[in-house]
This record gives sequence, structure tokens and C-alpha cells, in this order.
Amino acid sequence: MAALLVVFVHGWSVTNTNTYGALPARLKAEAARAGGPRLDVKHVHLGQYVSFRDEVKLSDISRGFESALSAVLESAGANRRFVCITHSTGGPVVRDWFDRTWVRTKRPSDCPMSHLIMLAPANFGSALAQLGKSRLAAIRSWFNGIEPGQGVLDWLELGSPESCELNLRWINDYPRLKLTESAQPLFQFVLSGDSIDRKLYDFVNPYTGEIGSDGVVRLAAANLNATHIVLEQPESVAGEALPSARKRLRTLKKVSTRRSPRTAFKIVPGKAHSGEAMGIMRAVRDDGGQDETVAAILRCLGVSTGADYTTLCDQFDSENKAHQEVARRLEVEHVPVLPDREYIHDPHAMVIFRLIDSSGIGAPDVKVLLTAGPNNDPNQLPENFLADRQYNRRSGNLTFFLNHATLTGCEAVPGKKEGEVARKALIPRPPYGLRITPRDGDHFVEYWMAELQADVQNLLPLIAPNETTIIDIRMTRVVREGVFSLARQTSPRSFKDTEPGGVL
Repeated sequence: MAALLVVFVHGWSVTNTNTYGALPARLKAEAARAGGPRLDVKHVHLGQYVSFRDEVKLSDISRGFESALSAVLESAGANRRFVCITHSTGGPVVRDWFDRTWVRTKRPSDCPMSHLIMLAPANFGSALAQLGKSRLAAIRSWFNGIEPGQGVLDWLELGSPESCELNLRWINDYPRLKLTESAQPLFQFVLSGDSIDRKLYDFVNPYTGEIGSDGVVRLAAANLNATHIVLEQPESVAGEALPSARKRLRTLKKVSTRRSPRTAFKIVPGKAHSGEAMGIMRAVRDDGGQDETVAAILRCLGVSTGADYTTLCDQFDSENKAHQEVARRLEVEHVPVLPDREYIHDPHAMVIFRLIDSSGIGAPDVKVLLTAGPNNDPNQLPENFLADRQYNRRSGNLTFFLNHATLTGCEAVPGKKEGEVARKALIPRPPYGLRITPRDGDHFVEYWMAELQADVQNLLPLIAPNETTIIDIRMTRVVREGVFSLARQTSPRSFKDTEPGGVL
């Protein structure tokens, strides 16, 4: 088999190929060593795409990737395969390219890409994207002489319709493709750090120091291991008495649960999203020394069979678990003159709620509340369980970032000195559930309160640490009598004060 070509694809807002740092040169050096990966070091291609123009969308970039790649493969000779190494937004770009080019229109097994190694990919978006479209980002971009890249940021915003579409296809449709088992397999890997480069921390923007992230992308948003859950209300029945109907529609039932194909996911110790000191890509040195990013990439490149892939998935899972052990969660930042700062790195999970009514229309007139305890009371949730909440204005989707250790319980975190405790044990408060609360008052078209009640044994395993769970809630759109009526009186009469009646 011919040596593999290597293609690099950078992230959002990049304007210079120095963003790749010394990683391309380091891989060339590793390939030249005895026992190194079989890479065609004469054909290392550095991607350069435009993400900072507002009219450019992520799908436009993936289309451009196909055109540029076709020329490279044509010049390289027949049946050449390539390794693609991406950073940040580059991961979704190449995934979108693969989905549009090979899954929807061609046979995936004919794809020339053998390994997709994603470094800190924003597969489910980034919390920073919403702030990127703020007035502050626009001013900064203006001073830098570039636009903030609205088209790409729309995709990257948490809960965007475009990212949800791609990820739901990944969860629901891709398992049947069995990409790692075909005669010409495709292996996908996610490598992401969970360290914060405190020198790059922006006190105006707390997301740059968010626990459970690398300063830009959350582990849960990078990880492609994900779950899709569908919940729905019962249907309304015409003519049913209102008290009976409201009671019957109050219970949400689980319709389906689906898991994505298993994907190799590695938390790379000591790595942040960017920067020359800690960046998962930019900080790599071509000096032959030990580097966690390079070591992980070489392990990925060593995979050639489905069995190899499964073994590496198991190894990564074991290493991630050890990395996030309670004893290793405390980070101490030494600050000159001032007292040391302490950070506890608990595992987090991300949940995207999509509220859709029975007619396929979004249901914006409701609130999503998490509940806990025997009385399903939101006030009984453990303290600090919610790290963040974002609302996507284009899709109406809600994204919750949850401290998974707080919800499931966690033993005490030891302090920096022997015998000290930085934090007491966390006590969970099951059962956990959901409550959907509509707006107050009677309306001709409305949604009614609904609840999902579950205990810790069957709900929380669906909301896994370091993963994203998409929960679709199908609300029943209730139309009330009086929205349309026919009168027998021919004399003028006002119907302005008509009150809603029973269920239609």
C-alpha cells in the first residue's frame, strides 16, 4: 500500500498557516524514523480557507475543500488515500465534506480518507461563538481589519440547526454504515485538552477559563460519542374535558434512545485550545522531545483494522477515567503576591433541548426546568449543578452545561497539602426529571405542562460525562374551541372577547 498523503485543516478566524506550528515538520520527522507511520512526507498539504468573511458558511468551505482535495489526489496518482488532521472548526468542515460528498451522494466505502484526526474539534459548537457575534467581537475584528465571520459562527453557536442536523445524522444514520469495518475503512479520532492557559484567560469573557473545556471548546462539544433521546406528550382528544386532558398530557414518555457509533476520544493532558505554550497543535515542537499531542496522533495513525480501533477506544477510555480521578481534579494557580487560586476540574456534560410541537413548529412559549427530589422541585437540585445555559435564537434550542459530578455525587476532593480537603463530598439528589412549563393564562393555541420523572438509575446514564445528549421534546399543540366559529345571526356582532373553549 502506498504511503498516506497528509492534509491539515485549520480552525476559524485563521489568516496564516503558522497556526499549524511545528506539527507538520514533526510528523515528517516521525515518519522518517524506523517504525514510524507510513506517511508520504513529500505530500504534506496545509489547508488555508476563508472563515473571516461574513458571507462564507461552513458548507461553502467544505465545498471548497472538495475542489482543492480533488486536484491534490489527481496529481498524486490513482487510489491514493490520505490522513486528515484538523484543528477546531476544521473538524466540522471535514465532517460536513464527508457527509455531503460521500454519505449523501456516493458510497462511503470509496472515500479516499483513511484517518480523520480531529484536534479540539467544535463538533457540537462552542460557547464562545455566541459571544463572537457580540458588539465587542465586532469591534475587535474591525481593529484587526477582518470581519468576525458571521456565516461560520452561525454554525458554531451552540444548538445551531446546522450542527444539530449533522450530529443527528451521525447519531441516527451512521451506525449502519459501519465505517471502521469496510474493506477501505475510515477511522475517526477526537483528541482534546481540558487545560486552561491562564496567560490567555480573558477576564471579560469567562468562557475562556471554563472548567470542562480547553478555553474554547468543551470536551462534551468535541466528543463525537453522543446520545439522541426523543420524549413526547400524548395526543390531545377532541371534545375531552379540560381537567382530564391537562392531567393526561402531563406525563412525558420516552419514545426512543439512540447512541452514535463509537468514536475514539482522548483527553490530552496539559493541552489548551491554542497558544504557543499549551496549544494542542500550536505548542508542538519539532525537537524530538515527548509531546502528548504527537504521541496521541502516532497512536491513531497506528490503527489499520477495526480490531485496532476498538482496542484504542478502550485504551483511551481507561486513560480518560484515570485522568479525571478525584485525586487529580485540583488545579492550583500560583499568583505572585496574591493568594493561590484553586480550580476543581469536575467532569461535565452538555444537553441540547429541542422543543418541537406536533405540527413540526418550534415551541418557544415554554420553559424547560430540571427537577430533583421526591416532589420534582427545581429548588432541590444540587448546588452549582448548572455551569451554563445558552439559547440559540435561530433554532430556539436550549443548551445546558451540567456539572456531572454534582448530579451523580462525588467523593471529597483532596487539597494541595496532605490531609487537607479542597471540597467536601458532593451528595446527589435523585430522582431527577424535567418539567415543561407553558406561559400563564388561557390561549386559543397553547402548550400544557408536562413532566418526565425518572430516578438516577435510568436517567443519568443517558447524560454521560464529557458527552453531549440531544433531547427532542415533542409538545402537543393544543387548539381550543372558539378559534373559528360560524354565527347564525346576520346582524353585526363583536366577537373580540371570545374566550377559549374545549379542545378541538
